[in-house]
Amino acid sequence: MADYERGTMEIGEQSRTFSNFMRLSIWFGGLTALTVLFLSLTFAAGTSWMVALLITVIVGLAVGVALDRRARWYATVIGLAVVIFLSAVTANLVGMLL
Repeated sequence: MADYERGTMEIGEQSRTFSNFMRLSIWFGGLTALTVLFLSLTFAAGTSWMVALLITVIVGLAVGVALDRRARWYATVIGLAVVIFLSAVTANLVGMLL
């Protein structure tokens, strides 16, 4: 038998892997929840896309504060809001031209 003593194995790599997995799970879970919120407000509740986007950004920023997220979270939420806003404005302008 090998000379193994319980609790003596180096687990640094496993700890970092689990930590990264949990961090990514929180990120993607939060972004998925915000996406579902935006789509639900826009299509199911009949809210205009601008109001739904504003509510989603406010909730996203509140989630960032509640989960003690760093600046990357806020930049991602605001960046996605800008992309959605520009896409919607472009779609509205193209729709008016047609």
